[in-house]
Amino acid sequence: METLSYLPREFSAPTTVYASLTEENELLRKEIQVSREAADITANLVVKQFEETEKILRRLQVANAQRKAVLDSAIQISIIATDKDGLITVFNTGAENLLGYRAEEIIGKWTPEIFHLKSELNMVSQNLSSKYGYNVEGINVFYEHAVRGRLAQQEWTYVRKDGTQFPVRMTINTLREPYGSVSGLLFIAMDIAEKRRSEKALLESERKYRLLVRNLPNCVYKGYFDGTIDFFDDKIEQITGYRKEDFLSREMSWFSFVHEEDLKCAEERFKQALRTDNSYIREYRIKSKSGDIIWIQDSGQIIYGENGEVEFITGAFLDITERKLAEKALHESEEKYRSLFNSGPDPIFVLDCTTQKILDANPMAQETYGYLKEDLIGRPFNDLGPLDDIMEGLADFSEDEWPNACAVSSKAEHYKKGDVSFFVRVTACPTRYKDRDAIILAATDITEMLEREAQLLQASKMTTLGKMSAGIAHELNQPLNAINMGSEYLTMMVEEGKKISRENLVEVARQISEQVDRASEIMNRLREFGRKPDFARKKVDLNRAIRIVHGIVAQQLKLQNIIVNLELEENIPFILAHSTRLEQVTFNLVTNAQDAILQKTKDGLESETRESTITIRTFAENNQVAVTVSDNGIGIPQNVQHKVFEPFFTTKEVGKGMGLGLSITYGIVKDYNGQIEIQSREGLGTTIKLTFPCADA
Repeated sequence: METLSYLPREFSAPTTVYASLTEENELLRKEIQVSREAADITANLVVKQFEETEKILRRLQVANAQRKAVLDSAIQISIIATDKDGLITVFNTGAENLLGYRAEEIIGKWTPEIFHLKSELNMVSQNLSSKYGYNVEGINVFYEHAVRGRLAQQEWTYVRKDGTQFPVRMTINTLREPYGSVSGLLFIAMDIAEKRRSEKALLESERKYRLLVRNLPNCVYKGYFDGTIDFFDDKIEQITGYRKEDFLSREMSWFSFVHEEDLKCAEERFKQALRTDNSYIREYRIKSKSGDIIWIQDSGQIIYGENGEVEFITGAFLDITERKLAEKALHESEEKYRSLFNSGPDPIFVLDCTTQKILDANPMAQETYGYLKEDLIGRPFNDLGPLDDIMEGLADFSEDEWPNACAVSSKAEHYKKGDVSFFVRVTACPTRYKDRDAIILAATDITEMLEREAQLLQASKMTTLGKMSAGIAHELNQPLNAINMGSEYLTMMVEEGKKISRENLVEVARQISEQVDRASEIMNRLREFGRKPDFARKKVDLNRAIRIVHGIVAQQLKLQNIIVNLELEENIPFILAHSTRLEQVTFNLVTNAQDAILQKTKDGLESETRESTITIRTFAENNQVAVTVSDNGIGIPQNVQHKVFEPFFTTKEVGKGMGLGLSITYGIVKDYNGQIEIQSREGLGTTIKLTFPCADA
């Protein structure tokens, strides 16, 4: 074949060889075709596998994004995950917020133990070790909680980075591989500090509520529109006689307890509350189980439900029976007080305790002082008379003594309308007037009494002067005789025509002048002693009053061989008194001493060698001024010494005295807030001591 002449020798084969090649070629084409189809199938499988992988990756990305979103959104919940060795793999935003660490400084570096109290972990470790019989510590403490089914939330204590501690409620779960082996732990914790505080506050509130309900005098209740009522404690039994369980049966209506006369008024008050602010306070009477009438103060609040209808009423009952009885008694007392106040025979004022202004005045006060009531109300009481002594007297009482305090001024000069003065005895006591502290002040007109006392003192003085007339006449005779001698000398010299030397004339004139002054001084002492006393207290020198009396009585006593010794301390303090009354006191004491000495002489008890003496001493003592009058007379028997200051008591013979001297003396001394003491020994003598407060004390 020429067509195959170019082939090599070995390819110059017979037809059978060609056929064989053709067959091989066909087989090769079929294998190539099969390979191509297999490649296409493989390519399709690869593409599909790639697509499936992409889908799985996308789902994984979505799942990771969702997981991250969940972890990041739980900003108040701590989520911590670890691997099986305890190294932290997850630390979410909530864990950062609660514990104060950043995720990057925690993940892969720490175990959860650093967030727990060592003491708490040790305690749990000891409990678990004891329970299971082998040592449980470190991260295994958490594994035991998770693996042994302790999945319920438990309270733990977390420790922040700054060392502060707070309670959490935590769940510990195991993380597992797909084939079931444990791969780590998951800790989910929530801060319960605020919850703890709220629970504590709630418990405290409930405790206080229970204490309040228990200790309140009120009986707390929950009532309903039909009159049934629930009580929260047993105080209702004290009020009504029924137990709270009797009311819980809902068979008893509160309306049946209310007094029939008060029921309508109580209903009206409830209706008024419905129309206004839904709260009310009402007072009415109820009948107790024993039949007693009890006054109740009912304060309540109406509560509405969601449907707008009354759901219940909450409130409290208070037994005010005692208050009502007290109010009734107070009203009756006020009526009696007002009756006595208006009909009282003496002026009565009510003064503000702070300003001393007049708040009220009775009709006698208006009549006595000459003012209308409207002119007195609001006027300072000092316009009518001094009040300082009374206020100082009340100020001496303590707060506990104040309700029973009382101050008395024995004599005070007050002024009627037109500045007409008169004298009163003032009594003042604290009181309450229209919800304010006040003073009720009563003034008794003692002007006539003082006039009678003054007349009695004056009569006593005149009687005393009569007794002393011999001594006074003798004392006056001495200057009169001297004047008479001087006058006769001058008359004789003139009649005889004799010249009087200048020196003699001057001496006679001087002697006459001195005797005139002496007689004048005697008369002045008598006039001063004899004048009527005034009633205004002044600062008085006690020594001066004693010297005036001594000048009057000394001569008389000298004629009776009685020596008067004056031992007066100079510059002693003044006292608040009346000079003429002090003179009367001194005169009475000296007269009594004189009588005691004369009585002793008359009875023949006086020693021949002992002089009869009266000694008057004055001295300052403990911010007081004292005077003693001592005699060596007959003395006072021990069994009657306590009677000597009683009016009309006397140890003298009938007709020798009325027994008023020491009684008057006692009254005057007490009137000046003084004290009087007596020491006497029968047959030896008597000493009477008077003490008076200093004027500046």
